Amino acid sequence: MTRPTTALRRSIERAAGPGMDRFVTQREAADLARCSKDTIVRTRQAGRLPHARLDGHTWMIPIVDLVVADLYDPATAAIPDAPARAPAESERAGAPPTSMELARAEARIAGLEDLVARQDDELAFLRQLATDTLAKKAS
Repeated sequence: MTRPTTALRRSIERAAGPGMDRFVTQREAADLARCSKDTIVRTRQAGRLPHARLDGHTWMIPIVDLVVADLYDPATAAIPDAPARAPAESERAGAPPTSMELARAEARIAGLEDLVARQDDELAFLRQLATDTLAKKAS
């Protein structure tokens, strides 16, 4: 199991609209997510923002990673400096677009599958370590 694929990432970008391929600083990400910068830092360090990159001394976070991490909902907030667009009928009613909901759900599933795979690998390692330790003590 892997992190959300490039195809899934592109589907999120298409569903979410213009500006989703932009990178923002951790402070700007915190403003978009309506949380503290420390929350963004902890989320990045936990691996939930896998495409974040260090640019000089500044961490740059892709807006798509914020959506995948469920920290930012583009249907309820505007992306700064993004061109304005007319809201779809479902957006006017306050509901996020169905394609965005689907892309977010698929991304969340992929993230959870990745987490389970990593936990399975860690469990297998710990079992092998315990077996080796017991075999060593027995001999």
